[in-house]
Amino acid sequence: MALNKQNRTVKNILFASVISLLFLPMIQQKTKLIDLKPLSGSFETLKNPYFSSHDWFEGKYQTEQQNYLNQSIGFRNFFVRLYNQLHYTLYNQAKANGVVIGKEGYLYEENYIKAHLGIDFIEEDKIREKTEKLKRISATLKDKGIDLIILLAPGKGSFYPEFIPKYYHPKSRSTTNYEVYKRALSEAEVHLLDFHSWFNKLKNTAPYPLFPKTGIHWSKYGEVLAADSLINYINSIRKEKSIPQLRINDIVTSTTIRDSDDDIEKGMNLLFGIEDLPMGYPHFQIQQNNSSNKVKVLTVADSYYWGMFNWGCSRDAFNEGQFWFYNKQIYPDSYATPVNVDAINIVEQVEKNDVVLLLSTDANLYKFAFGFIDQLYDGYFNSNQNAHSKKGAKEERIQFYINAIKETPEWIESIKKKASEENIPLDEAIRKDAEYMVWSEENGQ
Repeated sequence: MALNKQNRTVKNILFASVISLLFLPMIQQKTKLIDLKPLSGSFETLKNPYFSSHDWFEGKYQTEQQNYLNQSIGFRNFFVRLYNQLHYTLYNQAKANGVVIGKEGYLYEENYIKAHLGIDFIEEDKIREKTEKLKRISATLKDKGIDLIILLAPGKGSFYPEFIPKYYHPKSRSTTNYEVYKRALSEAEVHLLDFHSWFNKLKNTAPYPLFPKTGIHWSKYGEVLAADSLINYINSIRKEKSIPQLRINDIVTSTTIRDSDDDIEKGMNLLFGIEDLPMGYPHFQIQQNNSSNKVKVLTVADSYYWGMFNWGCSRDAFNEGQFWFYNKQIYPDSYATPVNVDAINIVEQVEKNDVVLLLSTDANLYKFAFGFIDQLYDGYFNSNQNAHSKKGAKEERIQFYINAIKETPEWIESIKKKASEENIPLDEAIRKDAEYMVWSEENGQ
């Protein structure tokens, strides 16, 4: 009798424990009892949908509510990290878009491997054509007292080819965009900084890693080294003006990764960290001078410039120069209100500078300068009629999408919500979406 009573007690405890476990996610969702580390990456934060009879009978409310509950359920971040960790540990798989796990745990984004192997190679004629345009643009700017500099940044695939997985056949390389651009630009006699080649020469002698193990960009040490060399080069060709020097005070060695040196790993959202290399972190400053005769630099670049921009290179060294990210958003202006390159007079803005810097890593050379070269070339050498024609064609596509949005119930409803959330007129929100669709077409998104 006592044994039966004991068994019932054990069963009741087990049952209560199971029920409690089932309710824990709901309790966590409502109370946030445990503070969980947020997931890294770009996510759209969903809101609890507004109930309406129309959306209910259309089935829209149920779908939105399900998506909202899936995103906001308690302990979701933990379970996502657990799922990702199991795939990484057991199957050597990264549950992050485009991430490749190489030998010895080195992480890549696939487009850098493709660039190194020549998989993304465009026709040589296209590169030659773009280089000829650059040559004419450079000469035109030089007549106006402006220097054009092309900086070829290294890529992780070309810097660490020895860790690329075997299934990519890393020894079977073909012609690359970098190789042809380097040759063509050298022949064109424009200002060329080949940091791609320079970094590879420094690889075995640099006192600190120039690329991290779990990040995709050059290391913070490599970034500061590149900035210092860039400043010195600009000063060597702009003798009548100068850029304040970059001074490295000391360098701290650490296995605790800082800034963006583990940006790929962060995006993988694992439970446990991956063992990293001892990295060098410079303590440095821009030595300002009292001269008002400073060089103003416009930078058109991909994400390899973000690190420099974030520590104030454009502000403190480049005389408040702008950063045109992928030749689309203009920074720092876009921090307050989005400002796009296609909304300005490109010739007028370029001529406000002493130097124009075009920076690209090898993974983006298939779309080098992101339309900037063609836009500036048209501004200088094509007729106004042609420019107006292109602008008119673009406006026609915008109007096409405006009409399409208005005629698509689901689309217009989603934009109404955006307009309400952003507190802007509906017509403005519709046009923003239409302009984005045209931009996506132009940039192959």
